[in-house]
Amino acid sequence: IALVKQLYVETYGCQMNKLDSELATQAMSEAGFVTTDNVQDADLIVLNTCSVRDQAEHRVVSQLGRLKPGGGKRKPGAVLALIGCMGQRQGEALFKLAPHLDIVAGTKEFTRLPQLYAEVQEQRQQRSALDLSETFAYARDPRHRTTQHQAFVSIMRGCDLFCTYCIVPSTRGPEESKPLAQVVDEVQRLVDDGVVEVTLLGQTVNSWGKQLPGAPDLGDLLAALDQIRGLARTRFITSHPNFFRDDFWRRVRDLRTFCPYVHVPAQHGSDRMLKKMARLYTVERYRDMVAAARAEIPDLALASDWIVGFPGETEADHEQSKAFLAEVGFAQSFVFIYSPRPGTPSERRMHDDCDRATKKRRCNELLAVAETIKRAEYDARVGRTLEVLADGPSKTNAEVLSGRTRDNRIVIFPGPARLAGKLVPVTIERASTNSLYGVLADRPAEEARRLPVVVR
Repeated sequence: IALVKQLYVETYGCQMNKLDSELATQAMSEAGFVTTDNVQDADLIVLNTCSVRDQAEHRVVSQLGRLKPGGGKRKPGAVLALIGCMGQRQGEALFKLAPHLDIVAGTKEFTRLPQLYAEVQEQRQQRSALDLSETFAYARDPRHRTTQHQAFVSIMRGCDLFCTYCIVPSTRGPEESKPLAQVVDEVQRLVDDGVVEVTLLGQTVNSWGKQLPGAPDLGDLLAALDQIRGLARTRFITSHPNFFRDDFWRRVRDLRTFCPYVHVPAQHGSDRMLKKMARLYTVERYRDMVAAARAEIPDLALASDWIVGFPGETEADHEQSKAFLAEVGFAQSFVFIYSPRPGTPSERRMHDDCDRATKKRRCNELLAVAETIKRAEYDARVGRTLEVLADGPSKTNAEVLSGRTRDNRIVIFPGPARLAGKLVPVTIERASTNSLYGVLADRPAEEARRLPVVVR
């Protein structure tokens, strides 16, 4: 009797990688594999990698070391594959770094994993698949996703911008948009399978559509998705401040499914730094985008990425970032210490002249400003009743549920596990820096606190 082969997938990096891992899992499932959470049981081990920052690659290299034959982490005969951005960037050089690696596949050809696995098994030779030239086209099976009620949907791939610090254009290739009808069909099939919230993905998601006939924009797509019965929420990431059409915010403000949380990385508060980064906008232009958005959607929550320690950054530049973060009042800020990425313009032409201690201090200072804003916004929600999409038992305390508001605030509350995937009203009783805590609003407070957690 043939034993069923097992697949183990480990994902590093962004939401696009999480989706790609689902697609890789789908490809191997169609080839007869089942998934396992135990790497030691796997016949095929897949590391889906990230190259955006140096630290992400270091984590992968460490894991490759732990997966050497005879190390106890990998059963005899198991095939080891590395896919994603690190595979695309380093290619077959990874076979020299890790001779025990069997497969290297990039950001488009990873869906060839079944074929590559078969070739390794038959030929006992290392295999690679790194072509970026073909249009990415892979029919998604809605059943292959990690969360029953939520799904990531890639509406475009690649990037045509060349920010001087960013490696994405060389690892993901040029920008290409998925046709509107194809996106709507994919979301409809996901909703038919139980999804109530989708997150649309793209490197610059709000430039979607410009290559398509008629040049539709993200607003057109959001309006089309708003017509799908059963879909409750639509999110999108990541946006660029230059690519919102003038009427975008007016067109989406009243959409039933639109969530007022938008991730638009500012990256810096200094025009001098933005120019060195080739971000193609000024602080004033970003400020105008915020004003236009909040004129239509006053309660819009904005999130931003920030880079500290970019080559040439002075204390004055850094103070401008702190001031701009506070001025806009970003609901969430993701602060990253600059690390030069091989082959990027900043790595080739700019000296990394900011020492590690200064970078860490500036990072902590930006985070402190961000935390002050976030805590004040959370405190302001105490006493209010908010719509929460229950995700399921909290990762830190299985006795309570965790969920998110429409503007992406984490809410912890008592309730049965069967509420996962449901929209529920929660009255907020207290706040911390990172979470809101409350009780179900449609039950007496004491009863809500006593509700058992039902394990499905």
